[in-house]
Amino acid sequence: MAVLSAQNAYGELKKRYAQIIKMEYGANILSKDAETAMAPGSAKDREEQITAIKMAQHHLISEPKVEEWLNIAEAGVSGLNPVDRRNLALMRHHWTHENALDPALAEAYAQLEPQGVGIHVAHYRSGDWSQVRDWYAHSFAVAREVGQAKKDKLGVASAYEALVDRFSPGIRVALIEREFAALSQALRVMIPEALERQAFETPSLPLKGPFSEEKQMELNHRMAKAVGFDYNRGRFDAIKGHPSSNGSPDDNRISTRCKEEDFLPSLFGAVHETGHAMYEQGLPVQHRYQPVGNNLGMAIHESQSMSIEYQACMTGEFFELLAKHAQEVFGQVGDPSLSPENLYKLVCRVQPSFIRVEADELTYSMHVIMRFELEKAIIEGRLDPKDLPEAWNDSIQSKLGIRPSNNAEGCMQDVHWPVGIQGYFPAYTLGAMTAAQFFATATRQRPEIKPEIARGNFAPLTGWLNEHVHSRGSLVTAEQLILDATGEPLNARHYLNHFSQPYLGRPYTAPQPVSVAPLPGNTLG
Repeated sequence: MAVLSAQNAYGELKKRYAQIIKMEYGANILSKDAETAMAPGSAKDREEQITAIKMAQHHLISEPKVEEWLNIAEAGVSGLNPVDRRNLALMRHHWTHENALDPALAEAYAQLEPQGVGIHVAHYRSGDWSQVRDWYAHSFAVAREVGQAKKDKLGVASAYEALVDRFSPGIRVALIEREFAALSQALRVMIPEALERQAFETPSLPLKGPFSEEKQMELNHRMAKAVGFDYNRGRFDAIKGHPSSNGSPDDNRISTRCKEEDFLPSLFGAVHETGHAMYEQGLPVQHRYQPVGNNLGMAIHESQSMSIEYQACMTGEFFELLAKHAQEVFGQVGDPSLSPENLYKLVCRVQPSFIRVEADELTYSMHVIMRFELEKAIIEGRLDPKDLPEAWNDSIQSKLGIRPSNNAEGCMQDVHWPVGIQGYFPAYTLGAMTAAQFFATATRQRPEIKPEIARGNFAPLTGWLNEHVHSRGSLVTAEQLILDATGEPLNARHYLNHFSQPYLGRPYTAPQPVSVAPLPGNTLG
């Protein structure tokens, strides 16, 4: 049998990865359909369908000939252009993740998502820990085993770092610990100061609900369209579970949930998920179905949702736009509770609370840091997952001075741990830091961004994001992408200044290490 050339081996890899990525998109659509349209009695069937796709993907990547193709292509890597070299490096990284698991462990890991979603949706509102305790223990046990299996093969320091690498490739736990410790230290000072300053302000007016789901979704659709979501290549639904975005670049599905007494959580969930969808819809078409044409991991993905939610939609200009549309949709034209100033006060208000997805932006990172510390402790064996409720309650009381009265507003609120995506949470705050840095650069380079938002035109901002982030896919590392887009490494200065200006009335000046040298080994490709 003739030995393949490096170019032919690479060609085989490209065909194989196109199959794998198309299957991933199909599984994504099945998962979103389960949230929005599937009959309850179909859940078991859907679990088996998604698991079958995941196992078929695993088979396609784990066949011995794939490793042979990788070895041959890598031996002739000098003959590949820079884009193909990067694509090949990403293939090897993905292959290593997948082939670290034996078939039984791969199947157990694949089953966590379809089964965990159903368990979460069925029980999270009740707060009854006895109904989910054993499943959480199972999910963490599988995740720990996965991390241990991948650790050495990826060349990372710990099982937890291997789990983080699945979602934020190349990000090292030492970097997260360093940045989160500095951020936590700053927020422990900023939050009480902001609360004290806020106490002297005129109180906000309460909203005049109820707000029907139908009307909330009309407003949400208006805002998603203004941001630039392409409804010709996606859809937007109301659901009972966790807001999310999933699908494929040309079939993207976003969702949010509504509470009739307050439309703002639904609205900000909507613009957050629209930011995710805009990233997917803007990925480079010329590299579709290849790793290099895919997103750059969840830290960058979260930076795109937060560039919209935390940056663009926390400006005074956005509240001018929101007030106009909210008054129209809810039939409350001229209502002072829906004025730009009052809406700004309602949203941009520091009020430590229990639910992460409804937290104010100043306290949000404390929610993430807490989850990072807890899941890391469980994976490292320092905390039994069955003791999670008490550990959770102690941690949030320490960080925010509040204690949940039940597990629905505590450790059962998020879908992440039931579905086996331990290691995801750090991406939220890494993404928020990156979003602040992107927005500061974008508004400096394109000063028309904020005035145009007030007119309902997000194109100057989304155009900048598409040029510097979306269209680049995974052509470079996250570290390089941030440096190219902003001219500086990722640092907390812009994020902390984003907080300090509106909440403390001054630029951030406290001593803080904000520009750090890259840690060894925190890049890919």
